[in-house]
Amino acid sequence: MIKCLNLKKIYPLKAGAGYAALQGVDISVEKGEFISICGPSGCGKSTLLNILGFLDTPSEGRYFFEGNDVSGFDDSKRAFLRRSKVGFVFQSFNLLPKLSVIENAMLPLLYLGKKRKEAMERTKAILDKVGLSAKAENDVMELSGGERQRVGLARALANEPQMLLADEPTGNLDSQNSAQVMDLLFDINRSSKMTIVMVTHDNKLAQMTERIIRIKDGKVEK
Repeated sequence: MIKCLNLKKIYPLKAGAGYAALQGVDISVEKGEFISICGPSGCGKSTLLNILGFLDTPSEGRYFFEGNDVSGFDDSKRAFLRRSKVGFVFQSFNLLPKLSVIENAMLPLLYLGKKRKEAMERTKAILDKVGLSAKAENDVMELSGGERQRVGLARALANEPQMLLADEPTGNLDSQNSAQVMDLLFDINRSSKMTIVMVTHDNKLAQMTERIIRIKDGKVEK
């Protein structure tokens, strides 16, 4: 599903040549794999995830997605892939506080042009899967941290993505809620063969996944 060759990402600085967040990354991820990306803060993990999810572009190197070289895609092409192929789960949930649970979760479908009724029916089924059907009409601010992350997961699954990218999905959760979210991720991976790439600082969680890619100073260490 993913193949990266010599990916580099350089952010320009006012004084000097720039900051190299990625310095020649080579990775491959097979369809249906559940892998972790680990490493210290500032090593380039989130930068790599942003490139994989079409939120950013590499300064150099090539990125192949489903066999296609997408390295030079413009904003509109990357936006289409991002909306139709990728689901995102964030550490900070990124929910809209003025919307209900179901309204937050159905947003990706509305962005894809689905009719509201169709989007709502699809979203209800997903909320049931993540155990939140009883709170579909609740304000998201009424939910616990674990419940908010499950709303985020439901939103990520709404467009039936080929790949799920999770950036520290348990970083703001206690151990019990972390376990619930991880159980859901493993269930999704097993039941739908969805490719999942997770950034985490938690080695115990990382060791539960099929493979760990360790990043250090913008390079693959192991």
